[in-house]
Amino acid sequence: MKIWDGHCGVTGFDISRLLRASHIKPWRDSNNAERLDPYNGLLLSPGFDAAFDAGYVSFDNDGALLMAPRLPADLARLIGIVSTARRFVAPSHLPYLAYHRDTVLLR
Repeated sequence: MKIWDGHCGVTGFDISRLLRASHIKPWRDSNNAERLDPYNGLLLSPGFDAAFDAGYVSFDNDGALLMAPRLPADLARLIGIVSTARRFVAPSHLPYLAYHRDTVLLR
């Protein structure tokens, strides 16, 4: 919550009870150090969190949204996901995001 100032880094959504702390490299694939690394996490609004965990969206190294072809843009918009979305990415996020793109993102 501190890193993200209590806001979804993509949408700005700020109802803290609805925000989700999401591991970038999934818990099941992470070692103990990675599980506790704050840079292996994103604070996301519910729609983005569900889509990110399921591999329908990810982010490139510049923070631009990547959408899996399996997620039609019109359906993505229904849960607040738009193709122009961006998020802040720190250098420490990059290895985790690379793992997410290579392993979790649906192709």
